[in-house]
Amino acid sequence: MKRNLFRTSLVVIIAASVVTACVRDNFKYYGYEDELKGYFPVDSIENGHKWNLIKTCTSFVKGKVADAAMLQVLSNDPFTTSNVEVFAEAPTTSNISRQVYYITPEAQKTIYVAVLDKNGKYLRMTKATPSQGTIEIDSNVPTGTAKAVIPQKIFYCFVADYPNPSESWDYNDVVMSVTKEILDDKTTVALHVSLDAVGFLTQIGAAIRLVGYSYDQYKDIISKEEGATFLRYPERERKFISKDEWQDIGKSLTNEVVINLFDDAHLAMYKLAEDGSVYRRYFNTIANPSSTNQGAIQPAVTVTYYLKFSDEFVARSFSLNDLDPFIVVQYGTSGENYWEVHTYPYKLAEVLYPYYNGASQSYNNGFSWALAIPYAKFRYPLEGTTIGEYKKNIISGAYQEKGHSFGEWILNHNNAQDWYLYPAAGAVY
Repeated sequence: MKRNLFRTSLVVIIAASVVTACVRDNFKYYGYEDELKGYFPVDSIENGHKWNLIKTCTSFVKGKVADAAMLQVLSNDPFTTSNVEVFAEAPTTSNISRQVYYITPEAQKTIYVAVLDKNGKYLRMTKATPSQGTIEIDSNVPTGTAKAVIPQKIFYCFVADYPNPSESWDYNDVVMSVTKEILDDKTTVALHVSLDAVGFLTQIGAAIRLVGYSYDQYKDIISKEEGATFLRYPERERKFISKDEWQDIGKSLTNEVVINLFDDAHLAMYKLAEDGSVYRRYFNTIANPSSTNQGAIQPAVTVTYYLKFSDEFVARSFSLNDLDPFIVVQYGTSGENYWEVHTYPYKLAEVLYPYYNGASQSYNNGFSWALAIPYAKFRYPLEGTTIGEYKKNIISGAYQEKGHSFGEWILNHNNAQDWYLYPAAGAVY
């Protein structure tokens, strides 16, 4: 939820040569850090905290299994557990000898490596640990009926107030999720991008940068699902990416590939009003939406983007960790002062706009206005509900389970890394 929380006590020093009110020009906020600390829901942030819940893993899988056709790296045993996520898939022969690349939650203690035949029947199920150097397929033949597995999904949850502190820190101003799928040709990656919620009443744009993928080399590998789009009205004047410049695939200021998602999150989820105006509602963030609380329920919108790589190895090496989804917001009420909100590893990136004007270190603090949650069933906080509070030894908020709370993770990144598995009743959507 948008809040402009800079108080008049903040002194802004602006170089005399500056002739506009552009906040990204030469300046320094006195009291900015104190303001952030005052509004942030946890007493302090661990020094050096990376806000990272995901780790990259590599394992060499070997063994001999008759009729083997496919390997899967799973989050759990689908014969005993529901909603098991597929971290990776790779074809194999009966003589299994395969390097597998995958990402898991930091909190993941065990994985299961499954061997399947060409019909999808499970032949073996071997328990291991993430990044175990060598995994030997054992003789354990699973019995019973396996539950359906689901693709690995990462949720991206944003606070749109950046660089202001937020009043609620509910991380639901924009909620997006992404899954990855390798198609049957083994060289095409399908990225299913879903806009799940908008908890903000002002226009927001969004894009995804492919980190390290040169525009000149990779621009032609990406296509979009035919007929699917977040851009409902292509003829409409746009704000963050102009109509003349709009393409599904663009490039960053540093010449990396950028997937342009939408220029207006509300319009991506709902049609224009009869008078041509945009419905500004809290989409999917209020438990009992009504006209009085400006809430509304809308189905999530999903668009698939296809990445056609040169060979299978490159396609299977592509990771959701190679993505930098971000939103674009306007600072203030007028002018083209556009700021990007990234997850913490890319917080200081300037992908489409040079908004820092060389002063990015002024924002190099321990706070993050975006989260990447590696859990397919994640439930984000309701509108105005803090994601997790821990002050003066009192834990509260949407994720407040003692020993598994958001606040404990912020205080120490080694603690409560699984906090997103423990939502408080009545506090999440």
